[in-house]
Amino acid sequence: MKLRTYAVTAAAALLASGGLVALASSAQAALYTTCVGDGGAVTVRGDLVVPEGESCTLEGTKVTGTVTVRDGADLVASGVTLGGPVAVGDGAYLDVTGSTLKSAVAAAGAFGTHLQDSTVKSASAHGGFLYAVDTSVGGEVAADGGELYVSGSTVKGAVTGTGGLYADLNDTTVKGALTVTGNSLGGVLCASEVGGATAYRDNGDTLQLGGDGPLGSCAGASYLAKTLEVTGNTGAAVLDNTIVAGKLTATGNTPVLAVGPLARVRGGIEGETAVPAAAEAAPRALRPGARDRGQALAGQAAERAAAARSAAAAAGDAGL
Repeated sequence: MKLRTYAVTAAAALLASGGLVALASSAQAALYTTCVGDGGAVTVRGDLVVPEGESCTLEGTKVTGTVTVRDGADLVASGVTLGGPVAVGDGAYLDVTGSTLKSAVAAAGAFGTHLQDSTVKSASAHGGFLYAVDTSVGGEVAADGGELYVSGSTVKGAVTGTGGLYADLNDTTVKGALTVTGNSLGGVLCASEVGGATAYRDNGDTLQLGGDGPLGSCAGASYLAKTLEVTGNTGAAVLDNTIVAGKLTATGNTPVLAVGPLARVRGGIEGETAVPAAAEAAPRALRPGARDRGQALAGQAAERAAAARSAAAAAGDAGL
């Protein structure tokens, strides 16, 4: 299917006052391009839209304006440069590899967002998953109501995971604060560095903060440059193989926070902690039914991307 370009001009307005009718028109026009099918190494000047329920693949494409992936649509992109903000709609999917996104990525109710080997200004997701691997983020990463998994990445701003299933960081550097709040399946911190304050509040299920545990193995140590707050959590929480440069606050946790032998807290401890039980202190396999969350998201992303590529190929050349 050919790519289509539309110019939408504001309609003239009729202003009536008594017997006088004035006609006013706008000279401004919004230009956008729709993509259904496969697009290649060209420059799209203006905005790009993937229509509802459709699939678009881009390879080596440059887009100067905004990119909108409408409800139920898919955009799979490799080696692209996107100049404007990227919006991902309800049930939609964004998959970006080896690319530069100069503005923010924002998903609302999307199936998911997968960023790999890319540079992004910032990324946020309300619902669905936000899965970033080997990616540099110039600002913040924020997810609420879904799944957050960041691996092998650098985030220059803060990372926030709120009110979702889980928030996991693996082998990642966060220059700002890390805040994980109200996630029903807790969170994992593995072999990562956080420059700002770190807080885990009001989460359920397991918090695995450094070291091996029921949610997976962790070979490297973590470093928290400022304070660590672990408060109000209702699942098992273990801190191990982590250096906390500031104070550790551990209050209101049921059970209490377990601090392992490889944890080092330089700023003192406020609240209640315990030594891990023998079963917790020893290396463990994944608990029954559990699996690495990153692998699970990789599988979901690969399946959705493959379906999108198939649909785009069936649609044909987008005619860029």
